[in-house]
Amino acid sequence: MTFLIPPEYHVADTPRAEAARILDCTEEALDAFVSGGLTVSDDLFDSRDLFNLGLHSGSGRTLPEQAFAYALRWMRSPTPSLLAPRTSRFSVRLSCACASAAFAPPCDATDVEVTATSLTATIRTRGELSPLRSPDLVSLVGDFTALGLRWVKLPDALRHDEDVLLTHRVASCDSASSYLARRCLEAGFAARTRRGWVIGMLDLVHAWVEVTDSDGVTKVIDPIFALLATSVTDANPVLTDPSLSLRTNRLVPTDSRVGEHVAEHDCDLPATIRITQLEEKS
Repeated sequence: MTFLIPPEYHVADTPRAEAARILDCTEEALDAFVSGGLTVSDDLFDSRDLFNLGLHSGSGRTLPEQAFAYALRWMRSPTPSLLAPRTSRFSVRLSCACASAAFAPPCDATDVEVTATSLTATIRTRGELSPLRSPDLVSLVGDFTALGLRWVKLPDALRHDEDVLLTHRVASCDSASSYLARRCLEAGFAARTRRGWVIGMLDLVHAWVEVTDSDGVTKVIDPIFALLATSVTDANPVLTDPSLSLRTNRLVPTDSRVGEHVAEHDCDLPATIRITQLEEKS
C-alpha cells in the first residue's frame, strides 16, 4: 500500500464507482485495497489516496498513470528541444470573485495585463544545461536521489513537511525542494527555492532549487523532475543525471519561494487558480 493521507487530513470525497474507475479495478479488487489499509468512510474515499495509489500501481492502466504519461511525454524530447527559447502568452485567473486577488508575476514577463482576478502576460523561457562543478554539490544531489522518494499528492498542511519526506519517503515538489535547499545551505552553498509553473502542466504549481555552484553560476536543480523522469520510458538522460544542472524551457518561474503563494485573495471563500496557455509564438 502506498502512503495514505493521515486521518486528521482525510477528505471523503469520492464514491466507490468513481474510485474503481480511477484505479481501473473491480469491486473485489477495491475491497482488497480496503482490507490492505485503504481508508474508506461511509463508502467514500479520499481522491488523493486514489491518485497516489493509482500513480504508483505499476499497472499502466490507472487514470493517474495515463494522465502523467501524457503530461510528461515531453521528457522524451531531445536535448535541443528542452533548451530552445519559447515565447508564450498566458492567463492566470483566480476563480474567486472577491476582486482582491494578488499575483506573483512570472519572471521575464512582458505585455502584462492585470485585472481584479487575473493576470495575462507574454513569457519568454529558455533552457540551460551545464555541469555541476562542485563535487560536494554533486554528492548532495546523489544523496537526495538515494533517498528513493516517491512524488505524491499531499494535504496542504504536509506539503512542506520534511519529516514526512524522511519518515515515509514521499514528497511534494515543495518538501523535496525545501529539503534539498536546506542541505545545500548547510553545506555552505547559496541556495533558494523557487515556485512557478510548467508549460504543459499549468494547473500544478511547481517548485525547484536554485543554487550557486563553485564556479559562481546559479544553477537549477529540479529534484521532482528528476524523480518523475525515472518513471518515463526513454526519458532524456539529462533529466536524471546528478552531475548536471538542467533548467528546461518549460519552467515558468515567479519570485515566490516555497511557503509563499503565487496567487492569493483576501476573502475566506475557497478559490482555485486556473492557468491557460493562450498562444505559443515562434
